[in-house]
Amino acid sequence: MRRLTYTIVIICTLVLAHLASAQMVGEFKGERGPVHITSQQLEADYQAKVITFIGDVVARQKEFTLYADRLLLFIGGEMEEIEKIVARGNVRMVQENREATCHEATYYHREGTVVLRGEPVVREGDNWVSGKRIIYYIDEKKSVAEGEGEDRVKVTIIPREEK
Repeated sequence: MRRLTYTIVIICTLVLAHLASAQMVGEFKGERGPVHITSQQLEADYQAKVITFIGDVVARQKEFTLYADRLLLFIGGEMEEIEKIVARGNVRMVQENREATCHEATYYHREGTVVLRGEPVVREGDNWVSGKRIIYYIDEKKSVAEGEGEDRVKVTIIPREEK
């Protein structure tokens, strides 16, 4: 039991370090460091290989903070690799003047992508983009905002005044 608890703590730390490296649908530079997670409840389903943080979840790593109602870590193999991380409900990711909000954010470890769904909006200062779905390809440092039907991609860009 002690080994399994230790494994869960290590996995949570590694998973959120990977999530923080993706940091909010954009390239954000920052050192990796310890990840601190708080929630009202923690459930570990060893059979299903899912670790769930429930209620007022806050995950912090240096200048990056993730807020959600629920955070699920899906573990593959022999509890050694992360398949994906899903943040659900009132998802907000913040770093300096950058912020992303949505109903659900999913980080796919193998694919190296972060997908925001449910009225996703990414802001940097007064600039913002929204759509039906926003995807960030971590390795390619590329993002795609998609619309669907009447729900088109919307962008507001405020030009900086030259000094």
